[in-house]
Amino acid sequence: MNQNRKWILRIFGGFLAVMALGTVISRAAASALVAQVETEKAKRGKLSYSYEGEGTVVPVQEEQIFLWPEQQVEWTAKQGSTVKAGECLVQFRMEYLNQSVEKKQAELTQLELQASQQQISAREQARVPATTGAGQTLAQAQQQLELATQKEAAAQAAYEQFLQSAAAEETDPWMEQKQELEAAVQEAQTGVEAASQALAQAENGYELARQEDAAWDINAANASRAAMLGAEAASVQIEAERKELQRLQSYQAAGGKICAERDCTVLQAGVQAGAVTSGSEVFVTGSGGFRLKGWAKPTDREKLRTGLETEIQLEAGKKKTVKIESIETDTGGTGTGSGAGENAGDPASQSQIYWTSPLPENVKVQNGDSFTWSIEAPSEKEYEQIIPLEALREDMNEAYCLVLAEEEQMLGTVQVARRVPVTVLEKDARSAAVTSALTSDDQVIASSEKYVSEGDRVRLRE
Repeated sequence: MNQNRKWILRIFGGFLAVMALGTVISRAAASALVAQVETEKAKRGKLSYSYEGEGTVVPVQEEQIFLWPEQQVEWTAKQGSTVKAGECLVQFRMEYLNQSVEKKQAELTQLELQASQQQISAREQARVPATTGAGQTLAQAQQQLELATQKEAAAQAAYEQFLQSAAAEETDPWMEQKQELEAAVQEAQTGVEAASQALAQAENGYELARQEDAAWDINAANASRAAMLGAEAASVQIEAERKELQRLQSYQAAGGKICAERDCTVLQAGVQAGAVTSGSEVFVTGSGGFRLKGWAKPTDREKLRTGLETEIQLEAGKKKTVKIESIETDTGGTGTGSGAGENAGDPASQSQIYWTSPLPENVKVQNGDSFTWSIEAPSEKEYEQIIPLEALREDMNEAYCLVLAEEEQMLGTVQVARRVPVTVLEKDARSAAVTSALTSDDQVIASSEKYVSEGDRVRLRE
């Protein structure tokens, strides 16, 4: 009996040993398969934004100098050179300038002669009106008709008187005298008709002469008006040419030189020696020392602000800290550096953002030197819940995070991942500001050695 009890006890003990060993093996296997995670708690605070880019050293003041038009360039200061006040920036060829002055003087003289000619043409021209001769002809015709009429009347009176006073006998002498008187009357009547026709022609000639005089007066007035307008136009051209001559003479007085008004650096020389200028060429100079000009992405415009501390590093130089003095927009699309070249083909990207800052003390630079910059700027707003960006997850339905939770299972209390929906307010490079049902005690899973889904067993990294 005792022997049987011993066997039973041995068997039961072996069973317990196997069960214990199985539990140990099971827990060891679970430990090997369960993901190890690190957690952080949601906390109140601000986000931190990081920006970086490139920039250029530029003068404090830039000036554009438009070159004199229609002049031949003999010499120009080289781009990047330093020019003191009063020194020459551009030298024009004096021989070419003198020829321009002579040509302009000749053009002015020619215009003055044309104006004088127009003024003479505008005067009233001396002439004998056509009605003068036609009037004399008309007066003579009237006189001739009057004489012919008087002659006809005298011939008719003589004929009638002869008939009344002569004897009734029709002798040959009487008949002969009667025929002579009748012939005289007929001749006088013919003379009246001829004088009447001559008068009619003279009247027509006078009317035509009057019309010709009227037309001539209109044409003469128009010609005079045209000549006066021509003279006025010539006067306007003369004034313009005189001003142009004065401009060229002022170039002569300046010795054909454009000089710097202040100490400056040549940033852009828009012309080469030997070229003849059109007036659109520009010389760009810089003065007043140097400043920093950093290019930024247009999307960062709302987050940049004056007063932010910016870390810069010039080529082969130590890092320096400066404060942003101004933030501006360059609509010319001339930006360089980070963000400046993005979407270069898009017209909307032609407006570039840049900030400026005074040059740090005791730093030697030259115009056009490049530098890199970076900014770590806290958000203006403080948020109630900030979680690590690695903890933020998204699927087709919502944004969420996983927190550490305890769950009772067959092997006891285990740790599992539980899903908590969140609403993302803002993000930076490392964190996300959210609103959610998270409490101050919730341990948000921030990282894991393997992928973890909702409900998976997890354990804290030791």
